[in-house]
Amino acid sequence: MTDKDTIREFIFNELVRGKVQVVFGLSENLLEANIIDSLGIMKLVPFLEHTFSIKINDDEIIPDNFETIEAISSFVQQKIG
Repeated sequence: MTDKDTIREFIFNELVRGKVQVVFGLSENLLEANIIDSLGIMKLVPFLEHTFSIKINDDEIIPDNFETIEAISSFVQQKIG
């Protein structure tokens, strides 16, 4: 499973669960589509930190880093180094 798959699975299972027929791709803008919101990002950050053994600073929690699964994956890869 790739990091994108892992991120997508978490978003689908933990943040989208219960919403009617939500389908989203890797480049779908998750914020504009109301798939995740600020509370969702606050749930996603600890998951990313734990899963990928990274530390996300408060100043890195900006929309650009969380707009799409591709953006989240790229951000994670930068943090991994």
